[in-house]
Amino acid sequence: MRNLLAYLYRIRILILFVFLEAIAFTWISASRSYQRSVFINSANSVTGGMLQRTNDVEEYLDLVDQNEKLAEENAKLRNQSEGSFFPLSTDTTTVIDSSNAIRYTYIDAEIVSGSYRKARNYMTINRGSVHGVEKGMGVIGSKGIVGVIKDVSKHFSTVIPLINPSFSVSGRIKNSGYFGPVLWNNNDYQYAYLTDIPRYAKITKGDTIVTDSRSLLFPMGLTIGYIDSYNLQEDQNFFAVKINLATDFASIHHVYVIEDKMKLEVQNLQSQQDPK
Repeated sequence: MRNLLAYLYRIRILILFVFLEAIAFTWISASRSYQRSVFINSANSVTGGMLQRTNDVEEYLDLVDQNEKLAEENAKLRNQSEGSFFPLSTDTTTVIDSSNAIRYTYIDAEIVSGSYRKARNYMTINRGSVHGVEKGMGVIGSKGIVGVIKDVSKHFSTVIPLINPSFSVSGRIKNSGYFGPVLWNNNDYQYAYLTDIPRYAKITKGDTIVTDSRSLLFPMGLTIGYIDSYNLQEDQNFFAVKINLATDFASIHHVYVIEDKMKLEVQNLQSQQDPK
């Protein structure tokens, strides 16, 4: 306490000066309107600036807190999003007609890896035996056929696409009905060939090539592609029809695996045919 009194005694002149200055400002402000307004405006300006800076600091601190909360919410949403889970069950779409037996069901799938510029292209989808996928099932996309299931694990399957020379499907010219095997020639992923079409067949550029009833992979009438051009084969008796494929293998992502519930019945019946 003695030290505080000694310090105040040493600065007594400064304290007196500040006190007198305050009285002078008060008298001036009270007696003269101009000086009073200047004083008040200056005080308001200083006070407003201090309040604005205080508010800015508070908003910044609140923004940091809000960002942290948003980050936590985003993490929770990502953990709950579909991409964070591996589906062990799947929706199966069935075409039902009360006047007919059910033949085809469709299993939803996504392509997780694949190629389209190699000599032998393959795909992998995120559906396997646990989802009901089996070797030999057909695969289609939203615009046309894709390929056939090659190998199956518990949760994944590989697909031989149409743009692989080891895959072939029976195709038919929609308007004329002429049919033959559809093959890929290791060239352009956008094109394949419908072969063995008789030279007397009527062929029109732009006509649609669809799946034929002779194929056990796909329902009849699914789009394969569209006629781009045609030329006589080496034997000069049949046409090779160049097809602009309906499926864009460079961008396809979503596919459907087809289960033919009557495929085994047809195969068993065909195996009983007399080879003679």
